[in-house]
Amino acid sequence: MTGFRSLPDRAGQRWRRIFLVLGAVVLVYALAAPLTSLDAAQSAGLPLLADKLWFRIATIIAMFVVMASAWNIIGGLTGYAAFGNVAFFGIGAYTCGMLVARAHWPLFLALTVAPAAAAAFAALIGVPLLRLRGHYFAVASLGVSVAVGEVIQNLEMGSKPVFGGASGLFLPIFRSDYRDLLFFYLMVAAGALTVGITWWVLRSRFGYGLIAIRENEEAASVMGVNTTAYKVAAFALSAALTGLAGGIFAQWNVFINQENVFPIEYNIQMILMALVGGAGTLFGPVAGAVALQLLIQFLSGSLPISADLPFVPADARPIVAQVILGLLLVVTVVFVPRGVIDFFGGQSRFSLSFLRRSLRETSV
Repeated sequence: MTGFRSLPDRAGQRWRRIFLVLGAVVLVYALAAPLTSLDAAQSAGLPLLADKLWFRIATIIAMFVVMASAWNIIGGLTGYAAFGNVAFFGIGAYTCGMLVARAHWPLFLALTVAPAAAAAFAALIGVPLLRLRGHYFAVASLGVSVAVGEVIQNLEMGSKPVFGGASGLFLPIFRSDYRDLLFFYLMVAAGALTVGITWWVLRSRFGYGLIAIRENEEAASVMGVNTTAYKVAAFALSAALTGLAGGIFAQWNVFINQENVFPIEYNIQMILMALVGGAGTLFGPVAGAVALQLLIQFLSGSLPISADLPFVPADARPIVAQVILGLLLVVTVVFVPRGVIDFFGGQSRFSLSFLRRSLRETSV
């Protein structure tokens, strides 16, 4: 009995079709529901399917779709577990924020520079950083993200903070009757762009090179893959997409500081979302981002159905959420290491022999 199958069986094909249908229904509803808030829809007597709370939660979900799918390019396809991608989110946010608030650039023009700045920084640090492997690379990338946040908060010029310091940076409010609707669709468009780029990468020579690096970097180099160039390009592409999400978040949230654009937990969440859904797949990080962000919102009491959880005190909810996410990570790595999408799609199958082999290989 083997631990994994290479091709889906009939049950797997049936689950795949079910996932596709459910995903299509959820996507259509998510995209159409906000339109019921338009004046024309309300004048026509249509029921309101999306309020301000729904807009905020849906926009956050779309943001994590971008971040998890972007991480998937360097972590899932290339096999380099980056723990510092939140640095690119923060760089994109501050780039957009500074251009809009200080240089008075139009939002959409600033949004073209945010991913470019994040990609340039990733390419700069990627050359030395990507020479490291395994946990050395993970720790180094995490250290870079912490350092970038500290530098942005404490950098001064003439005794004045360059980026707002500990007080943060306030952006002018984007005036529009449909402001929430605009930023929701902007984040959804960024998510669609990220998934589209991942689809292209998976089917391109560049993507095949990344997968070869993930499987065996030395063998890929022998076959003629310029491993350094491929890794840096993947790192920069992942950074650019993450920076785009950061730029949109900056203008949407109006206020940014070190705490809300460089949070360490974002690193963990985007990685967990990709792993739970299926790292290295196209829709795995998307499914993981939607499911886990809904779980996080539920545990935090943000959803109406979870506002009054009798068994979890309000002040203990953040701790309970972190514990549950940690347990979920352990269960995923041990039992379904290729992700839920891959498992229910029939590509992989849990077996006792696989569990015994995993425990034997990971035991001291």
